[in-house]
Amino acid sequence: MLGRRKKKKNDFVGTNNRASTETSLWLILVTVFLTTPLSIAFPTDVPKAGSGSFVFRDKLGNRDKPITVWYHRPEALSADSPVLFVMHGTKRNGKAYRDAWIDHAEQYQFLLIVPEFSREDYRGTRRYNLGNMFSSTGKRVAKAKWTYTAIEHIFDHVTDAFGIRSENYLIYGHSAGAQFVHRLVLFRPDARIRGAVSANAGWYTMPTFRSEYPYGLKASGATGQSLKQAFSQQLLILLGEKDIDEHHKYLRKTPEAMAQGKHRLQRGHTFYGTAQRESKRLGAHLNWKIKVVRGVGHSNRGMAKEAARLLFGGEAGAAPRGGERETQPQGAPR
Repeated sequence: MLGRRKKKKNDFVGTNNRASTETSLWLILVTVFLTTPLSIAFPTDVPKAGSGSFVFRDKLGNRDKPITVWYHRPEALSADSPVLFVMHGTKRNGKAYRDAWIDHAEQYQFLLIVPEFSREDYRGTRRYNLGNMFSSTGKRVAKAKWTYTAIEHIFDHVTDAFGIRSENYLIYGHSAGAQFVHRLVLFRPDARIRGAVSANAGWYTMPTFRSEYPYGLKASGATGQSLKQAFSQQLLILLGEKDIDEHHKYLRKTPEAMAQGKHRLQRGHTFYGTAQRESKRLGAHLNWKIKVVRGVGHSNRGMAKEAARLLFGGEAGAAPRGGERETQPQGAPR
């Protein structure tokens, strides 16, 4: 109990009991408000079932470069449902990729998230496919501003917004998106990935320090220890049997890229073969797999069907059923 105090000369002394009562009530209301949890006062609305989009501003990264996120939420989605990120190709057509995966999201009951990195804010290969790791002058960019890191930030946002309890996510990328995915595994091996699928990448950052970045890890900031950690991730290199167009307009044809193979099918096998050799040299367990999808060329829809089956219809993670692994086709670089 508060003790009495002597009235000072400038104390307010009045006889208006109504004013005193109103002041007391006001203090009580303020006290109740300050001690009431904000979660009760301001409930979070969970997005309704179906397809939609929202704009994500990465307060922890590039807050001035908004990312449109396309999503699909199945009706029966639960707090324990998995989350799948799908990375678009060079056309930056996130909505089209979202739409191609809707049936799979409904069949396997997962939250589908497709971030779209626009050409306006994430112009060129450096800012998207290569993760915005280096500036145009070659200066290293803070990890929080990498586009790889943006996936981690979006994951935190969507699990909160959709009421998902999952502590990790799955990720699939096709073409330029496949480049994004395999480099995410290489350069952010600490990411909360449960399984990753890199489908039909046009060219690769080889998991070796014998080649200069971006075609290898030399001068990239990666270390032997981080490479070992990357090898421990569940990564599936998914290749289209008919993705063999040597003159495809989006196929990189620099000398370094051509050394990886004449077309995407060959380059994928070169990437996996390099991983086998380097993991053995480092004494690291290689948790990566490779699989060729019969009868499919450079098609996201064709690859998505098989990727969804392997990710959700088979065993957990990105490994194919039974750990099956394709052998190198005749003529693949060694």
